[in-house]
Amino acid sequence: MKKLGKSILKDSMWSIAGIVLMNAVAQFCIYPLWDKYLGSDEYGNILYLLSLMNIVAISLGSATNYARMCNKDKTVKNRSYLLILGGSAVLFGAAAIVCKELLGLDLQTAGLFALLIGFTMWRFYADVEFRLSLNYKGYFLYYLLISIGYGIGTLIFLKTNQWVPSLLCGEILGVAFVLWKGKILRPDGLPEKAEFSEVMTSVAALFGSNVIANLIFNGDRLILKFFIGGTAVTAYYLASLIGKTATLVTTPLNSVLIGYLMRYEGTLKKKAFAALVGGAAAVSLVGMVGCYVASIILLPLLYPAEYEAVKPFLWLGNLAQIVYFVGNMINVLLLRFGKSRDQLFVNTFYAILFAALCIPATYLWGLWGFCIAYLATTVGRIAFAFFLLFLRTSKPQPEPSESDD
Repeated sequence: MKKLGKSILKDSMWSIAGIVLMNAVAQFCIYPLWDKYLGSDEYGNILYLLSLMNIVAISLGSATNYARMCNKDKTVKNRSYLLILGGSAVLFGAAAIVCKELLGLDLQTAGLFALLIGFTMWRFYADVEFRLSLNYKGYFLYYLLISIGYGIGTLIFLKTNQWVPSLLCGEILGVAFVLWKGKILRPDGLPEKAEFSEVMTSVAALFGSNVIANLIFNGDRLILKFFIGGTAVTAYYLASLIGKTATLVTTPLNSVLIGYLMRYEGTLKKKAFAALVGGAAAVSLVGMVGCYVASIILLPLLYPAEYEAVKPFLWLGNLAQIVYFVGNMINVLLLRFGKSRDQLFVNTFYAILFAALCIPATYLWGLWGFCIAYLATTVGRIAFAFFLLFLRTSKPQPEPSESDD
């Protein structure tokens, strides 16, 4: 057990280092430059476009990734996953070009944006190469190369004023690395009907759950732009920026956690459940204080023009993000100790709560109303996840059936 704990800690450090490095380059280098050179309103519009991309690209990339992880004990071939990702990349990319006027893009930017959607989707799937083998040094190198690609893309932005290459170069470099060094992106023929159907069912369930989660996670930008405008999108983004950045550690922690949990044959004890509840509350409070302090130090340096307008919302913005990402970790436990559809239940409840609270609150009370309502929504989500986890772990676990896959 001690050796296992050391392995988990070491792997967590490698994965955290990779994810935090990549996102630090994006959040503290690329995004401030966009704001500086393109202006606050255009920057808000870019964040809106990225939120639309994230809803589909991250949702599908993550769904195929986790579906592959859950099928690790079976004889798994690449072909079904590659077919799903390839077809989806073409479909969503074509939609971006066809809808370019609705998105406010010229043809060149729409074409580059379509490529960004596709490569982002593939990048989110491709890190399963390292998760399957618990090769977290390789996982770190993967995200290091993506960060280098972001740096190259930023130089292109400074020369051309075209924002898409800032991210696109990193996504391409990451996918190319896995294609070169790994195995999971190599085609191995066309899948059989039964095989594809099984994989598609698993991916579809996880994709539905992820779409709901990402729709709400990016819903701040959608609702604020609709009711208030691009400036409000920028304001809330900055109010929650440090919280989002700090809680990025949950992504690599979840990556390590799911890898080891799928090898764990035991159950979740009541004492461990109680500790999880207390730990979630403690992490949320400590995280909020730390993020607030970091915000009042860093934001005046990175966004001096917007800081005073953003300052009143820092407590609410950061706490909501901390609670959201702690909830993501509880969802990972549900994936292991519950059923695949439990995540869909949690995120459906989350979507209903978000619509019921955030839309009217934003309409009636503006940005203040949204901040308070969104915090209440994230608290409701984690409470419901704990409730489902308690139900699943308070009675003997049945053998998984095909309907639960």
